[in-house]
Order: sequence, then structure tokens, then C-alpha cells
Amino acid sequence: MQPSVCDLDRLQHGVADRWKSIDVGCVNGNAVRCRVMQDVTADWHVHGDSDELFYVIAGAASLDTEHGSYPLSAGQLLVVPAGTRHRISVDGRATLLVVDNFR
Repeated sequence: MQPSVCDLDRLQHGVADRWKSIDVGCVNGNAVRCRVMQDVTADWHVHGDSDELFYVIAGAASLDTEHGSYPLSAGQLLVVPAGTRHRISVDGRATLLVVDNFR
């Protein structure tokens, strides 16, 4: 398979949903997704067997875990270790890159 360029900036434009995840690739069995969120909070949940990486491309998000809350702005990332109870919330609009092992 040949590599291909994914234009995340173009991909996020035109998304009107409050929560939309778009699969953009796979790295070593891990899904890579562009996620657009607007004024939404995820339910608390745990991924028992997989870490989850959140990288903020644009906007801001707050990642709450059982260990505390972590405000994230554009250019910042956080890895939530497997087995950690967490949720993400966005006031306004944010675009993230999310890497996890869920299909």
C-alpha cells in the first residue's frame, strides 16, 4: 500500500454534527481518527485494553479522568492510559486527532 496525504484542515470543514469521528488511517493496528466536537460532553467510560491519545488540532477541550481534569488547547496532547475512567468535553468547537485501538 502506498502512503497518501490526508488534509485534516479540509476534512474538518463542513462538519455540522456535534460529534463526528472520521477514520483517517491505521498505525500498528491503532485507529487514527479526526474528531470534530461542538458543545458536547462524552459519557464517563473506561477502555480496559487500550490507551487513548487525544491531540487538539484546533479549539480547546477538557479531559476529565479519575485523577483530575486536564484542559487542552491547540497543539497539546494527552494520553489516557488503559483502565482509566475518563470523558472529554468541548465548549464551542474543537478538532482533535484521536488514536486508539478500537474498531
